[in-house]
Amino acid sequence: MSTSSSHLDGKSGPARSSSLSEKFMLGSGNFFFRFRNALFPLVFVGLFLFTRPASFLNSPFLDRLVVWLGVAMALAGQCFRLVVIGYAYIKRGGREGKVYADELVVRGFYAHCRNPMYVGNFLITAGLGLVYGAPQVYFLVIPFFSYVYLSIVMAEENYLRSKFGQQYEDYVKRVNRFVPRFQGIGESLKELTYDWKKAIRKDYGTLFGVLFGIVFISLWKAYCLFGFQERKKEILDLALFLFILGLLYFLIRYLKLTKRLGS
Repeated sequence: MSTSSSHLDGKSGPARSSSLSEKFMLGSGNFFFRFRNALFPLVFVGLFLFTRPASFLNSPFLDRLVVWLGVAMALAGQCFRLVVIGYAYIKRGGREGKVYADELVVRGFYAHCRNPMYVGNFLITAGLGLVYGAPQVYFLVIPFFSYVYLSIVMAEENYLRSKFGQQYEDYVKRVNRFVPRFQGIGESLKELTYDWKKAIRKDYGTLFGVLFGIVFISLWKAYCLFGFQERKKEILDLALFLFILGLLYFLIRYLKLTKRLGS
């Protein structure tokens, strides 16, 4: 699609010249796509250096509810990624820092949502943000990543429409951009076999990143809000959990490198 773009509601329209805002979003998407793997760690480190976790509305009760909601969202996003990858993995990792795809994947969850991985990514980002609780997360970080993910998706759509033409246009008409359509999903998945080894092999880095993020934020939040002495046992228990997660990460990495998780 060199001169047309999909609408933000996920529906396709007739070919038309790209507006200035669409060109800006496409440029942003191509830029962020190039640096997407480093973006989240950089923002996470920035939060750690320049902000402090906060209690939601200074209410311990409400903060516990928000934290558990955040944990549930982050884990749901990660589980969604693992389910999607295990059924039909989409090879869209790019080539030379640019958007690239060797085929149009329309099976598995991709028959019900065009961008399920980004849905999972957003749930993870928003969930970890709720756990952290700082106002900067609500007003800056979550909106920023919403913009990042949307711009990357638009850049990918631009590439896919250009490469696959009418095949992609037909796909856009059938399947929503972000909101999954669950009707008939059982039939879509019945023809595929879930490969849990592939899911772990492809996504163990994100999986352990999410678990590490939840535990580390909880540790840092307990230290910042209450101090080491008041929450000594909790902080030490969380530190031990981080150590165990580190060992498990290197175990999974070893299993992958030695082909025990398939290839």
